[in-house]
Amino acid sequence: MEMKKDTFDKVIAILHSRYPEWDAPAKKSTYDYDRTPFTITISVILSFRTKDEVTQEAGKRLFALADTPEKMLTLSKESIEKTIYPVGFYRKKAQSVLEISRYLIDRFDGKVPNSEKELLKIKGIGPKAAAIILERAFGRNIVAVDTHVHRILNLWGFLNTDTPQSSYEILKALLDDKEKRGLNRLLVAFGQTICRPQRPRCEVCPVQALCPNPSI
Repeated sequence: MEMKKDTFDKVIAILHSRYPEWDAPAKKSTYDYDRTPFTITISVILSFRTKDEVTQEAGKRLFALADTPEKMLTLSKESIEKTIYPVGFYRKKAQSVLEISRYLIDRFDGKVPNSEKELLKIKGIGPKAAAIILERAFGRNIVAVDTHVHRILNLWGFLNTDTPQSSYEILKALLDDKEKRGLNRLLVAFGQTICRPQRPRCEVCPVQALCPNPSI
C-alpha cells in the first residue's frame, strides 16, 4: 500500500513529538572531543557496519590521540587499528583514516570540503557518507539515507525504491529544506527503538494507525 504525502506529514509530526521518549543509540551523545568537520568525517567512516555506541567510544579514543589530519598522520596504521578496535573492518578503516587525512592535507589544506562533489572525490566517501557530513558538519538541509531511512519509507509505501541511493535521489527533489532537516536522526531513532527490522514493536508504535503495512 502507498502512503500519501499528507499522511507522511502527519506521521513525521507525530514522530517528532515522541522523539524525546526514545532511548536510541543514535541519540546518545557521549563525545568527549570537539565536533569538527574532520572528526565528524572520520566518525562517519568508523560508523559503517558498526553500532553507534561502538563508534562513539572508538572516536573518543582516537581523537584523544589525534583530532586533525596533521596529527592523524603522526600515528601508525597499527596504532589506529588498535585504538578503533572493535569497529567493523577496523584494519581497512584505519587505512582509510590515513588516506583521507593525507588527501585533505594535499588537496584542501587540511580542511574538509563542504560540497558533495568534492566529498565524493575522496576515496571511502560515498553519497550516504557525504550527505551525513554535509548535514552534521555544515548544517545543510539534506537527507542522509541509511538502511533505516530507506527501509522505513519503503515499508510505509512513501517510496518504492530498490536502494538507499535511489531513495536519496527522490527525497532530494520531493522534500523541501524544512522537511529534510533532522529526518535522518528521527527515522534512525525510530528504527532502532520502535520500527525495528526484526521484531518491530507495532503494538507501541505511535503511528501504527497510519501505517499501511503494520505487522499487527
